[in-house]
Amino acid sequence: MFAIESIAAELREVVAGLEPDTFAGRDAARLAEVCATGERIFSTAKALFAKRAVDTNGWRHGSQAISGEQWLANASGCSEGQARDTLKTAERLEALAATEAKLREGSLSLSQATLVTKAAEVDPAAEGRLLRTADRDGIRTLRDTSDRVIAAATDDETAHGVARRERHLRTWIRGMAKHGSFSGPVEEVDALLRAIQPIEQSLFQQARTATDDQPRESYDARCFDALIALARGDGSGSDSAGPPVARVRVDLPALLAGHTSPGEVCEIPGVGPVPVDHARNVLSHGLLELVITDGVDVQTVVSRTRHVPEALKVAIAERDERCKVRGCDRTHNLERHHTLEFHEFELTTYNILGMLCGDHHDLVTHRDHEIIDHHDGTWSLRPPAEQFDEHRDTHAA
Repeated sequence: MFAIESIAAELREVVAGLEPDTFAGRDAARLAEVCATGERIFSTAKALFAKRAVDTNGWRHGSQAISGEQWLANASGCSEGQARDTLKTAERLEALAATEAKLREGSLSLSQATLVTKAAEVDPAAEGRLLRTADRDGIRTLRDTSDRVIAAATDDETAHGVARRERHLRTWIRGMAKHGSFSGPVEEVDALLRAIQPIEQSLFQQARTATDDQPRESYDARCFDALIALARGDGSGSDSAGPPVARVRVDLPALLAGHTSPGEVCEIPGVGPVPVDHARNVLSHGLLELVITDGVDVQTVVSRTRHVPEALKVAIAERDERCKVRGCDRTHNLERHHTLEFHEFELTTYNILGMLCGDHHDLVTHRDHEIIDHHDGTWSLRPPAEQFDEHRDTHAA
C-alpha cells in the first residue's frame, strides 16, 4: 500500500467517528480551516496523479470510460469540463514552478491554480502578481486579474473575434425555475447592463425607503426584475435616475498606441476587457468617464467638507472596485467610509476614504468595529471584544 493510500484510509476512519457537536466553536472553525488545507493538498495530488494516468493511458485499466476526462470525472464526481480543467492545469504546471510549489504546500486551491496558470501561460512574467493576488484576495478578484492578463497579452482583434463567434444565450429548466446564461463581446453586454442599471437603482432606492419589514432583495434579484421590466417596456421609476454614465479604464500608453501590451488594461469596470478602439470611439460621447491610469494625481484632491469632489469619487471607485475588507468580494452598492472622524478632522481625502459593503460599513459605523489598515491597501475589522482583550493584556503587562 502506498503512503497516500494509508493516509486516506486513516482519514476515512477519523471522519467516520467525528462528532462535531462535541467541539468548541473556535476549535471547529480552526479544524475546518485545517481540513480546507488538506482538501487543497489532496486535490493537488489527484491532479498530478491524473495527468500521469492520462499521459500513460493507465486510466484505461478496468475503466469503461471513453476518454481520460470522462474517467477523471467519474472518479471525482464532477463534470467532464471540470475534469478537463484539472488536467489542463496540471499540464501547465510543468512550466510554472512557483505555482506548483504553492499547490503542493496547500496554500493554493486547484480552482485558483486554474486561473493563475491560464493567464501565466500567455504571460509568464505575470505569475508572481497572480500568486500574490490569489494569496491576498478572493477568487473573484483573481478571476478579474487573470482575465486582464490574458486580454493584455492577446491581440484585440483576435480576442474580439473569439467573443463574437462564441456569443450565446442558453436556457435550461431545473424544477420550477428556468435558468440561463449568456456571453458576448464586452461592449455589447455592457450596453445591456447599462440599460438595466437605472431601473435596478430605482428598485434599490424604493427598498431603502420602504416602511415594511420585508427583507431586502439581493442585487442579483433586482437585476433580474430590472431586466424583466426592460423587456416589458416598463422602466417604472427609472427616469429619475437619469441616463447611465459609461466608464472606461485604460492605460495611457495603450490609448496612444491603439492596443494593449502585457501588463496594460483597457476595460469597462465590472464588465471586462474591451478593444482600445472602443475606448477611442466612446471618447466622442458626452456621458463618459474615462479613467486614464497615468493621468491626474488624484491624491492631491482634498475637500474641507463632507462633499466628495467628482474626480475623487471616480478615483476611489476605480481603486476600490470591491469592499476593502479582506476576503469580501462584494462589488455592488458599496458605501464610502471616512477612516477619520469628520467632525474631528474635517478632511475628505483620497487616503482616508474607502469603499465598504453595507454589512461591513454597518459593523464599523454602528457596532464599534475598528479598521486595521494593511500596507497592501486592504482593511480588516477588529471586533470590540478583541479590542477589549488587547487593552486588558496591555494593562496587565
